[in-house]
Amino acid sequence: MMTYQEYVKFFAGFLIDDCAVRSRTAFSFVAVEHISDSDLGNKRLINYFIDKPAGKNLGASKYTGFAGVRLAVSSKPKGQAIIVSRNCAVGVLGAGEDAREEPIPYGRPDSPLYTTMHALATIDGLVYAVGGWRAVCRRVGKDQWESIVDRTSLPVPERNEFGSNDDGFHAIDGFAANDIYCGGGHSDLWRYDGKRWHRCNLPTNMVLHNICCGGDGYVYLGMQNGSVLRGRENSWSQIHKGELSIPFKDMVWYDNKIWCTSDYGTWLIDNGKFLQDDLPPEIKSCSGNLAVGDGVLLLAGRYGATMYDGQSWTSLIPSPDE
Repeated sequence: MMTYQEYVKFFAGFLIDDCAVRSRTAFSFVAVEHISDSDLGNKRLINYFIDKPAGKNLGASKYTGFAGVRLAVSSKPKGQAIIVSRNCAVGVLGAGEDAREEPIPYGRPDSPLYTTMHALATIDGLVYAVGGWRAVCRRVGKDQWESIVDRTSLPVPERNEFGSNDDGFHAIDGFAANDIYCGGGHSDLWRYDGKRWHRCNLPTNMVLHNICCGGDGYVYLGMQNGSVLRGRENSWSQIHKGELSIPFKDMVWYDNKIWCTSDYGTWLIDNGKFLQDDLPPEIKSCSGNLAVGDGVLLLAGRYGATMYDGQSWTSLIPSPDE
């Protein structure tokens, strides 16, 4: 496990802003410099191998200019940690590589390429990215991003009176490469069947923040104020009316439940029922980001990181106060 000296070297002065599970003994974190404007601060992509001896279990890469960075891990074409910034800069760490790759190509709003990036997801081992103007692509190799947008079935959203749009994609998840859901804006949700896109009609006009494809076959949508919708294709119902001041940051499926988190706490959806978690304070203090993989759940935030294997919690990173 990590020593205090390693914690100081890799995490002191930084806050965890995203996390991912590479395996049940390997985890990745994005840490941002703890300054008033985090977009202007330095970023670190950190890989942590808990089964390796102290002094040899952490590796990191430093980045500047990576504002609004998101993290995902791939198993194809290689097992790596991938970060992408809001302006589509790309960093890769793992499998013998530590590099800044070519950015995701920019394009006009009416093209299938990118203007901005808002979210990442791993589907069938590949990392997918979504962004403004309903752009969607996946990383198929080094410096290679492949668009899956078909503008005949997925048109760009209409411009508002200011020349921009209220939609575009801010969330993505999928059951498989031929069953992907992307959404954002005011209930702007679409499903990709591997060839064409189909609009999903939702019974609300709330802002959509999160998508989680559950192991029960349902898709769960995190909406404004923490409200939750459940359904598939064009059949949806609201299962929780939220009253939170901020939306969830992450929603994941683990242990036959949906887990939701923000900097303010962690919640569960069990058999369609929305529940406040009963986690111990030292676990709850790690709220902020969630990730799953290889049978474990990772909870990480500004006050540390902890792993759950379905039976017990294991602290991975101490809080700054420890």
